[in-house]
Order: sequence, then C-alpha cells, then structure tokens
Amino acid sequence: MAQDALPTQPQTARLPITGRQVLYGTVGVLFVLLLALVLYPSINLVWESFQVDDRVGLGNYLRILGESRYITIVRNSLFVSTLGTLGATALGLLLAWLIARTDLPMKAVWRALIIVPYLIPPFIGAIAWVYLLGPAGYINRFWRDLFGERLFVIYGPWGIILMMIFYTYPIAYLVNVGPLRQMNPVLEEAGRISGAGTFRTLRDITLPLMLPSIAASALLIFMSLMANFGIPTILGFRERYFVLTNEIYRIILTADMDNNLQIAAALSMVLVLIAVIVIWLQNRLRAGRSYTVLAGKNEQPRLVKLGIWKYPAVAFLLIVILITVVAPMIATFLTSVQQALGVPITLETITFRHYRGVIALQKVQNAFRNSLVLATSAATIIIMISMIVSYLTVRAKIAGGCVLNTLIIIPYAIPGTVVALAMILAFLQPMPLLNVSIYNTIWIILVAYVARFLAFGVQSVGAALEQVHTSLEEAARISGADAVVSFRDIIAPLISSSLFAGWFLAFMPALTELTLSALLFSPGNETLGQLVFGLNQEGQANLTAALAFLWTNTNRCA
Repeated sequence: MAQDALPTQPQTARLPITGRQVLYGTVGVLFVLLLALVLYPSINLVWESFQVDDRVGLGNYLRILGESRYITIVRNSLFVSTLGTLGATALGLLLAWLIARTDLPMKAVWRALIIVPYLIPPFIGAIAWVYLLGPAGYINRFWRDLFGERLFVIYGPWGIILMMIFYTYPIAYLVNVGPLRQMNPVLEEAGRISGAGTFRTLRDITLPLMLPSIAASALLIFMSLMANFGIPTILGFRERYFVLTNEIYRIILTADMDNNLQIAAALSMVLVLIAVIVIWLQNRLRAGRSYTVLAGKNEQPRLVKLGIWKYPAVAFLLIVILITVVAPMIATFLTSVQQALGVPITLETITFRHYRGVIALQKVQNAFRNSLVLATSAATIIIMISMIVSYLTVRAKIAGGCVLNTLIIIPYAIPGTVVALAMILAFLQPMPLLNVSIYNTIWIILVAYVARFLAFGVQSVGAALEQVHTSLEEAARISGADAVVSFRDIIAPLISSSLFAGWFLAFMPALTELTLSALLFSPGNETLGQLVFGLNQEGQANLTAALAFLWTNTNRCA
C-alpha cells in the first residue's frame, strides 16, 4: 500500500524563493528608488549651491555669511521653529495622554476632532486667522467696538508661532498616542506600588520610556516648521519678518539677481545642516539606552481616573477645538458668503454665488481628483518604503543607517520651493539609463511628494519598531519563520497603529501641499493648493474662502 502510494513519475525539483532572497530583492529595489527619488535630485541641489558664474566655488556661501540680513533670517527661522516645536509637542503629547491613558469621556469624538487641524492646510489656517485677528478681523473689530482698541494682531513672529503650534500639534498626537496606548504597564505599576502618584509616575517612568516617540514627533515638527512656507509668508511679509523659506522664495523669483537660483540652493543647505545637527542630537540622546515598551504577553495599561479633573480636561479640549477648528472655519465661511470684502453680513447680503463659481470650474474638479490620487499614491508608496528602511536600520542595523536617514530627511528639511527646483533640475532631461522624462507630467509631482514626505513614514514606523522587543521575532524564527514572515505576521500587526499614523501623516500634507505643486504643475495637472494660492494672490478673497472652505471640509470627510 505504501509503495503503491509513491509517485511513479520523477518530480522536477524547484528551488523555493526564500525570505532572504525576497529581502535582498526588496533592498535592491529600495536602493534604486532612493537613488532616483532622493539622492539624484539632492546631488543636483548640492552641485548648484557651489556654482558661481559657471565656476565651482564657495562664493554663494561667503555671500550668505557676509551679509547680516541672512544671519538675522536664520535666527528668525530658528526662533519661531523652536518655540513652535516646543509648544506643538507639549500640546500634542498632553492630548495623546488624555486620550490613551485616562478615562476621559467621549473619546471617539475627541479622537476625531483633535486631528482636524492637521486636515487644514497651514496657509489656509493662516488666512482664516487673518480674517479673525487681522487689523480689520472679526474679533478685532468686535473687541475695538467694546474697548476701543484691538485685542491682538496676528502679523509678526508671535502670530507665526501661534499658527505653527495650532497646525502641527496633531503630528505629536498621532506619533505618540499609539505607543502610549500599547505601553507595557509593568514599570508603571511598580512605580505606583512604590508610592509614586500619577504625575510622579508620568514624569519619571512614562515620559522617559516615551522618549523615542517624543523625539521623533519633535523632529518631524521642527523640520516641518523650518520648511514651512505658507504661514511665515502670509503672516510675516506685512511686518517684514522674514525666515529662510520665504527669503528663498523671494530670491528664486528675483530673476535680475545674479546667481539667484544658486544662492537659493546655498540657503537651503543651511536648512540641511540644521536638520543634520538635529538628527545627530536625537541619535546621541537615544544612544546606549533601551526604550522597549512592547513585549510578549503584553497587557493594556491601567487608565488614570481623572476624578474631579475630568471637567477641566473636557473644558481644555473644548477650548483647543474652538480655537483651532471652529473659529477659523466660521471666519472662512463668513468671508465666503460676503458679497465683497467690507460689506456687512446680514440675511439680505449673504450670497452663495462664490461657491457656485468655484464648483463650476472644470479646473477645480480636475484639481480635486489630482490631489486625491497623488496623496493616496504617495502615502502608500511611502509606508511600503518606510517598513523596509525601518527594519534595515532598527533591526538589521545595516552600516550607513544614519546616512540613509539623513538622505531621507533632506527633502523634508528644505523648503518645498527648493525641492521643486531640485526636481526640475534633475528631471528636466531624460533620466539616465531609462531615457524617460517625467518633467511637465503629473509623475514629477508624485516623485516630489514621495521624496518630501518619506520622513513622516520612516520616523513613525522606526520609532514604533524600536519599541517592539526582539524576543517576539526570535520566537517566530525558532518556529521556522524567516525574516519576511516574522515581520508580516508578528511585527506588522503590533505596529499597525503606527503604520496607519505614518500613512496618514504622509497623506494629509500631500493632499494639502502647496509649494511643490505650485512650481511643478502643468496644464491639466493642477492641485487644490496651487489653485487656492493662485486665487489668494490675485486678491480674490471671497473665492479663496469658498474654495478653502470646501477643501477643508472635504479633507475632514476623507
């Protein structure tokens, strides 16, 4: 019977594709992608920064160092970005702790509302707050009627810092809420048994263990603020308060300035240097320390009972949502239904013709479609690359991991105008070997989005992966699973919340992006950011408000 069951025909042997082969192939594809997306345009950018009258030299850098104006601009950038980062990180971390670790009521509602400011493009948020706190803004007019003077004028450095905090704190919330929710409660329980209260445990145990996620979110926020163009331009130009981003933009547009593009490239390298220093400090802070908070047989942390503090916590959240979401949206809507700027709003003067005007435009319909497709595609590509990069740098600890992370952060550290310039210089001619040009197509915008926002995925996934104990993978390998299977079946489910956070963190800025698309779009490939900014530049305040209101509410639905 047993012999009859044996096959009578010889079987053809086939070599199985092992997990290691898949891993090597994936690494090869990743290398080619990073070469095309990051390294090639970056090399072009660096090369241009050393070009002086068709010669190679340090003239552009010497000019920057020799003019006090540029030193002041660098100082301004560091000032607003540092204070904005501290404020946004603290606010986002506090909100993440309230949602993940307390018995706060109506958590589902708060989770949905807290991230709404991240759905609002920062430059649109700045415009909305000009409607509120500009010299003739709604709040200032109301306050002047009551007390005879304006409450606060949004223009200048403090207004810039305030807007930076309002529209970047969701980054800190999204990066930190997952690790806070999944943290192993053993150490915190030990602290409470030893007599430590809630805030002592938070200060001495929870926050030190959360350092990788806090540092990752702070790095993302700082780089975002250093490279932010919309907020400083809208709120700083009036007071002649310049930062690196709007100064670079001004230089690029100054065609009669000698070596204007090369000087802009050199100024952007200042931002790259700052990014490298920040990354180095972050790595030094984390070096030689263990921050593992996830392991086998993990339990959910015990929720902190707020008690009488529940009502102040709810009031605080209401104030945050009112300031960051409700007030600017009301101001934008009121402006969109005005017949014209300065016309009092009454039941008789309200009009919706501005909405009908923007909806009827075929260009607006195309822009909605283009923005959604580009953002979805870019975020998906980014999270796939981020999983591979994070595994190689955090788990495999490949040589040159710091260099790889630095290359990834470069397109995010420099302003979008310079990234767009680098893309134009890199892809104006057909790409080497492929003999294909993506210039003047929608593909160059997709490439720019992936390169610029890749840092979101890598930082979010890398911080989460660092907190998963290696014993889980070792157990999988003992059971016969290779690296690919153990990552797919063990690691990915554990860090799923961070994977989604990384995808979302890349999706939203791509959906609301302005400066890249403003320089890279071609007829038929317009994006919403480019259209809104163009209407605002033309002085079409009511049309701008109508399209901005439609856009931000569409983002909330997405």
